[in-house]
Amino acid sequence: MSYLPILRRAHKGALVLDSAAAAHEQIRNLADLYREDPEGVGGMLVQIADLKDQAELERDLDGLGHAEHVRDSIVGELLDEIGGAQIHLDPRDNHHALMQARSLAYQAHRIADAAQQRVSELAVLTAVARSAREQRRRPPIC
Repeated sequence: MSYLPILRRAHKGALVLDSAAAAHEQIRNLADLYREDPEGVGGMLVQIADLKDQAELERDLDGLGHAEHVRDSIVGELLDEIGGAQIHLDPRDNHHALMQARSLAYQAHRIADAAQQRVSELAVLTAVARSAREQRRRPPIC
């Protein structure tokens, strides 16, 4: 089952694209996979963590090495095993796929509208703050 991300507002008007439902499903799938093969899945998770440390060291050496690519490959393999991270439109019936596409478009439109509103708010707040700074920097008029 696919879970579409939901646009919501967090504290202080910040926007959040919440995909917790999909993450919950993936964690449940990971737990099931771990129950079936604890050594294999546990080994993959430990290898991912170890490669993170190695990749950070390699990054300090101007990106020399391949740990990050190997890590990404293992993460991708594990994601595939727990159902993937892609949202597939329902191919069984064009009507269902159309409804899902409309839902995605509606959410994207809401995200764009909210982001544009936030940009406008931030532009006003920035202009007000800049004006206040300039007022404070001006020498007092005698």
